[in-house]
Amino acid sequence: MEVNMVVSDAMSTPVITVNVDTTAYDVANIMKDNNIGCVVVVEKDSKPLGIVTERDLVINIVAKNLKPKDVLIKDIMTTKLVVISPTATLMDAAKKMTEKNVKRLPVVEGDKLLGIITVSDITKISPKIFEIMSEMSKMGGELPYRGDEYIEGICEVCGSQGPVRLVNGRYICDNCIDEL
Repeated sequence: MEVNMVVSDAMSTPVITVNVDTTAYDVANIMKDNNIGCVVVVEKDSKPLGIVTERDLVINIVAKNLKPKDVLIKDIMTTKLVVISPTATLMDAAKKMTEKNVKRLPVVEGDKLLGIITVSDITKISPKIFEIMSEMSKMGGELPYRGDEYIEGICEVCGSQGPVRLVNGRYICDNCIDEL
């Protein structure tokens, strides 16, 4: 896989969105029902305004012992939205996530929300990109790093996710290395 692969090739669509007057209770249930970790907050014309993550709900609702049905998303959403273009490379997305300390980037063209790309989307695509992200994290990000020999990725033999090593040009887990 090339590191030049573009964001639109790996992004998830459609993006689950809510408006600013949605309650935290409703957002939590939308996340639960869709098995997702965030929603993008949009205006009526679908222009992205902010994002709400599981962490936002915990810090701003649960930790303050507030009633989720009484809190509107506009009061807890992150409004400094970090976005990326669909034509940006996955390397650009990985760098931006590391630099801005975020795990999710809405994919936006003009004012239009096209998709969302996450750290998980990138790691599903390429263990090599994750290795680069890990190297960058050593410089100040918070992504895990396992040392020079191992990276977090997907075994190219069995498909399992976890620690893998580069062996003869392929990323392989220890179980598959033992079988070779």
